[in-house]
Amino acid sequence: MKSLACFFALLALAGVSDSLARSAQAQQPPSLVAEEGRAVAASRGSDAQSFQIASAILKETRRLLVVLPASYSQSAADRRYPVTVVVDGEYLIATVAAVSDELTRNGQIPESVIVGIENVGAADWMASNKKRVYDLTPPGLSVSGSGINEGGDLFLDFIEKELLPAIDRQFRTAAPRTFVGVSSGGILATYVAATRSTYRAVVSLDAPIHLGDNWLAKKLTARAAAPLVPVRYVSLEARFGWPDEVWKTLIAAAPSSWKLYRERFSKESHESIQMIGAYIGLREVFSDYSMLAAPKAPTTSILPYYAKVSASLGDTVIPPRKLLRIVVEDLLMEGRGKAAREAYNMLASGYGAPADSARLLAQIADVERRPPPTETVEGLLSMPFATPEEARDYIGEWVGDEWSNPDQPRSNRITLRIKIVDGRVVGETIFDGGKLVMRWECLKITPQGMTWGYMNGMRPRGVLLFEGALKGDTLTGKMRLGGVDFRRPDGSSPSVHFSFKRVRK
Repeated sequence: MKSLACFFALLALAGVSDSLARSAQAQQPPSLVAEEGRAVAASRGSDAQSFQIASAILKETRRLLVVLPASYSQSAADRRYPVTVVVDGEYLIATVAAVSDELTRNGQIPESVIVGIENVGAADWMASNKKRVYDLTPPGLSVSGSGINEGGDLFLDFIEKELLPAIDRQFRTAAPRTFVGVSSGGILATYVAATRSTYRAVVSLDAPIHLGDNWLAKKLTARAAAPLVPVRYVSLEARFGWPDEVWKTLIAAAPSSWKLYRERFSKESHESIQMIGAYIGLREVFSDYSMLAAPKAPTTSILPYYAKVSASLGDTVIPPRKLLRIVVEDLLMEGRGKAAREAYNMLASGYGAPADSARLLAQIADVERRPPPTETVEGLLSMPFATPEEARDYIGEWVGDEWSNPDQPRSNRITLRIKIVDGRVVGETIFDGGKLVMRWECLKITPQGMTWGYMNGMRPRGVLLFEGALKGDTLTGKMRLGGVDFRRPDGSSPSVHFSFKRVRK
């Protein structure tokens, strides 16, 4: 009897152990399960990886598609990427991936891991669409005749509590997160902007904002009164969208930290809005990230600018590959070896070492061995401007020309205009009768004459510095690139001569 009692005790313990194991397994966060052999065309030259995830929140298994950025396999092991979440993933991910390719290649948005969530398929289209509406409609709103207790919040909980953690474990991903949706997906996207702090950027494509007496608009406007994190929200519209007066109310309520953009396309349909909408939407939510928005000079201001962009987005974003390459090369021309190496390390870890890395590293090492530059772009631009008293002998207009070839004919079509405005000296160079006007950014009177300059409008980003000697009413001298050591392939430096004669005081 004793042995029988022990036997039943062991059975009981085994049952408890098995129950605990099942409980622990149930509490484990779900993981992505790859679907081998299912390749889905998602972008130019790349396929989406297909996965399934068993959701305890939704009590169902969902399929998703993942597109990795171009640099993913070349970047450093600790490089993490933002995530772009796309609903209606079975058809919208190809569009989002294609425009992301173009925008990242041109340095306008950060590279991201794109995750498309497919809708639940069904043999009965009506049943499938009903499930889609249920997932993409927030509770409190009715869409296409649905009830007002739909599953949008549940679906968002699945994304935030199960899907994104699983993505972060499987791939090198982190914040910031972006949410993109069209139609009913645009409804959910707008609801995300109004109620969720997970996403720093939201793109809503052709969402019927008017439903429920502008229910979504009121939600987002209410959030503006008590902002927790900055909102970046874009609405691109064709058939549906925001009523004009309601959008004006949102703009008036939004704090300065919000980025809001809206555009309507009269020549697009509810279906065709997807391509142009995804392109402009992603471009606009990341407009401050674009290399077109970054400062051109001085070069040392560019990386600190992206640190501020990262702070605004809530996590680190690597500057565009194309821009980092320019920064490395320009810092080398400025004689800043240490700063060039830091920028190179960011380029190599973020995108992989460039093909000519050996040459670049040799240049960096050579510049690091040199003494620090005695003349910098920042120094030239911060040089105290000449006072009216110092510049009194130069006030007026001067006409002349610039040339690099002694045989070049003189046109006398360049004018220097120096005047006093509100007690300060203002100088400008006028080309071709006013077709181009360059405002001077530095002006210094020397014992020999006058030195003035302005930033070069192209690379290298040095100061076009004109150093002139005054003889009577004629100002002659040479122009050089200040703050940079720029040389032609043959090793020579560009040399431009000038001569101007005073025509009016």
